[in-house]
Amino acid sequence: MISSYNAADFRKHRDWVAEHGGDLFPTIGAFEWFVRQHRQELINSGELIVRRGPGGTLVGPNFGRLAITIVQRESRERGAA
Repeated sequence: MISSYNAADFRKHRDWVAEHGGDLFPTIGAFEWFVRQHRQELINSGELIVRRGPGGTLVGPNFGRLAITIVQRESRERGAA
């Protein structure tokens, strides 16, 4: 999903969850659990930038779309098992 982004396209993860988390990520804890489970895929996609310190993690403009894709894939895999 990497494309040409600029710095303004990324948001602090807490702000993103508050505005866009919906029922998929109703709490920051749900978001953080998802990120722990799929960290490398999210980083490789370019939609997650992990930073240390008070700046915190940033999410890209297509993070929600990627999260839905991952959850749908897992749902299909569970259904096929």
